[in-house]
Amino acid sequence: MLEILGIIAFARLLSRTASEKGRSKGWAALGVVFWLGGELMGFIIGTILGLESFAQYGVALLTAGAGVMVAYLVVKALPPQSSGSLDPAA
Repeated sequence: MLEILGIIAFARLLSRTASEKGRSKGWAALGVVFWLGGELMGFIIGTILGLESFAQYGVALLTAGAGVMVAYLVVKALPPQSSGSLDPAA
């Protein structure tokens, strides 16, 4: 339950950050995908390494945290988009 609340709060943070830069709030989906994808990848890595269930979950949380960091840095690094131009080269 706490993880779901964390995902929702993180998605709202990314949405707010993207909209402040004039970008779509859809960038929040990047954070959700990276969080859940990182967690799944960590669980798979833990399974391949033959770890016990508690250790697998620890690896899953670490890789989910890495996914969260990457998603946040990507959205934070987005350049502001001017509202007057639709040409990406401008």
